[in-house]
Amino acid sequence: MVAVEVVVTFLVVVLAYAAYWIQHRRYQHGLFARMGIPYVQPHLIYGSMHVLRKPGTLTTDTMGEWMKKHGKIFGYYVGWKPTLVVVDLDLIKNILIRDFHNFSNRPKLVINAQPVMNTLVGLRDQRWKDVRSVLGPTFSMIKMKQMAGIMNEKINLLLKIIEEKSSAGEAVDVYSTFQGLTLDVISECALAMKTNCQREQNKDELFKAVREFLVNAVNPAVLLALYVPLFASFMSFVSNRLALSGRMTCMIVEHLKGVIAIRRRAASSGSVDVLQLMLDAAESRHSEAPSDETTKERNRHKLLSDEEIIANAWVFMLGGFETTASSLTYSAYLLATHPQEQERLYKEVCSVVKDRDGAALTYEDVQQMKYLDQVFSESLRLYPPVVTFISRESARDFQLGDLLVPKDLSVMVPIWQIHRDPELWPDPLTFDPERFSADNKASSTRHPMAYIPFGAGPRNCPGMRFAQLEAKLTIARMIKKFRLEVCEDTPMPLTLTIPTVTINPTKEVFIKAVVRGAAEE
Repeated sequence: MVAVEVVVTFLVVVLAYAAYWIQHRRYQHGLFARMGIPYVQPHLIYGSMHVLRKPGTLTTDTMGEWMKKHGKIFGYYVGWKPTLVVVDLDLIKNILIRDFHNFSNRPKLVINAQPVMNTLVGLRDQRWKDVRSVLGPTFSMIKMKQMAGIMNEKINLLLKIIEEKSSAGEAVDVYSTFQGLTLDVISECALAMKTNCQREQNKDELFKAVREFLVNAVNPAVLLALYVPLFASFMSFVSNRLALSGRMTCMIVEHLKGVIAIRRRAASSGSVDVLQLMLDAAESRHSEAPSDETTKERNRHKLLSDEEIIANAWVFMLGGFETTASSLTYSAYLLATHPQEQERLYKEVCSVVKDRDGAALTYEDVQQMKYLDQVFSESLRLYPPVVTFISRESARDFQLGDLLVPKDLSVMVPIWQIHRDPELWPDPLTFDPERFSADNKASSTRHPMAYIPFGAGPRNCPGMRFAQLEAKLTIARMIKKFRLEVCEDTPMPLTLTIPTVTINPTKEVFIKAVVRGAAEE
């Protein structure tokens, strides 16, 4: 009899909790109805996530369908969590720039895992501002000029590899090839780690580990955490005790600890890389002689801890690998499929480098190549590498135009749709670098938020200069040496996938690279 009573009591408790949970979840899913804005009808458990990440469909396509149905301001749910999508450019400008004081944070991470919580992605409020102020000078124009040498060294190897394939009559998988280049560059620049990813992609442990990490970043455990907050808390607890369990993360963190220790023992490392610049920034603030206790406390607060240095080197590596590789892939593909634009770019490169055949290019050389900037800008318009990353969180209940945005609500800016909006970009699917010519920009009335491949405002991409310099050096030197052509294995059209927040080719992107002859010089 007692056993029956226990079972009955247990079932009553379970049913009562289930009823409460359902009622609470329905209340959570009623936010946008209470706000009076259109929204995607949510599933009780998944919200809209099962539709957004449905196998065989692109997130960008789904988002486009929702926009057509609901307009430029609408909501959807990730599990229980509401996300407000804003496509109105004036409101976007307010969110990213004018009202940044209220939208300075990115949405809280689902799983509070290290090392990401110590990065510019995970940091929030005053600590984010402090760390950003220290890291900002790391990507200054002067520092980029110094790191161009490392980039050129890696591009030398890239050109050699492409030439070998060209001589053998083989097409080049530019996506995989550029992944090797960008990981070699960012590993040396951000991690002080010399890798050989271009030559030994199938053997290099870091290369395999990074690709594996990015492919599996959104996994069933993460999705379950999105749907069930209690599980998110459990995963955060486990992750912060096994933070280095990931093969890639463990490999990088242990390496960086060793490099930092070595460089601190040396009087002067002579190194010019992101890691050293972060160390210098932290040490220079540490050695300042403040005039009073208030200044002393402020400077101490702004210091980078070793954990923050390591974490940000780690996230710079992730950010500088896949996004730049994808951008280079799309640029090469567009030039191969548009020979007239490629020829115009080739002539510009030749006019700048003149007789320096095969020589490294400088930061100043790249700045002279105006058509190169047009080509790369148009490539980023058509294929912005990060399509679901520009998001912010409201710090308090806030009046945004006619809309009262409640505290903690996530706000997302869909770059893909903005960059391909026919109202902003006539014939938006056409590759037309002239959109970004000096004359067109001078006469354009286009909204400043119509083109934001690196975000906008104080929380834009800190590595923007680094990525642009690396990509432009690579494109210019590659076009100077090779004529890019489509071949029978070139995908027409490109097929894409969005495993995390970047939009990548689903398969190899083969392009034929023909060595240019003396007659073309």
